Amino acid sequence: MPKPSKKKKFSFKKALVAIGAIGIIAGSATVTKRVIDPGEIVTEVIDGDTFRIENGQSIRLFGIDAPELQYCFGEEAKDALSSKVFGKKVILKGLKTDIYKRIQAFVYVDGEFVNEYMSKNGFAYYDGNKTETSEIIKETSYYARDNKLGIFSEECSPTVPIKKNCGIKGQISHDLNKYIYMLPGCRDYDQTKVERYRGEDWFCTENEAKAAGFVKSSNCQ
Repeated sequence: MPKPSKKKKFSFKKALVAIGAIGIIAGSATVTKRVIDPGEIVTEVIDGDTFRIENGQSIRLFGIDAPELQYCFGEEAKDALSSKVFGKKVILKGLKTDIYKRIQAFVYVDGEFVNEYMSKNGFAYYDGNKTETSEIIKETSYYARDNKLGIFSEECSPTVPIKKNCGIKGQISHDLNKYIYMLPGCRDYDQTKVERYRGEDWFCTENEAKAAGFVKSSNCQ
C-alpha cells in the first residue's frame, strides 16, 4: 500500500510576506488598494492636490501642497485641478507612499505635467521633497512666488494687515505643532510672514487670536 503523502505545513511567515508584497507599491508604507494600470480615469477631485481614480484609490500629487478648502485659494485650487484631470485618463509616474499611507505620483494628462502646472500658477507650493523631477516643481513654485500668483498674491500672503489697526500676526509652524501670534514690537515680528493659504491670519485683538487657537509667542516679552 502506498504511503499517504505528507501535507505541507502552512507557513504563516511566508503568507505575511506574500500579503505585504501585494500591498506595497513604492516607498516604505503599505496601502490598502493597488494602482494596476499607470493610465487611470479620474472620477473625483477632492481638493487641489488629491483625486480618486476608478478603483477608489486616492492619488496625491507628489511634491506640492495645495491649500485646504477652507483656506485662501483652496476652492480655486480644487477647481484648477478639476479642470485638468476630472473625467480624463491620467498617467501616473514615480509612485510612492507617504507616512500616511497615501499614494503620491507625478501626474500627466495629454502630455502636460499637472504637478508643475499647479505649482507654476500659484495653486500649490513646493513641499520640499527632493527628486530630479521635483526640482521642476521647486523652480516653478519660486516663479509663482516672485510673480505673486495665486496663494502668493497679496490676498493670500498679505504683507500688510487686511484690516486697519489689526496688526497681530498669527503663524503656524510647518509641522503644524505650534500656533503662535506676535504683536507689533515682538522680536522677529517684521520678518514673520502671514500665509493665509496655510491657515495663518492677521488679528485685531489678542482675544481674537486666542479664540482661533493661537498662543502668544515667546518672542513677545
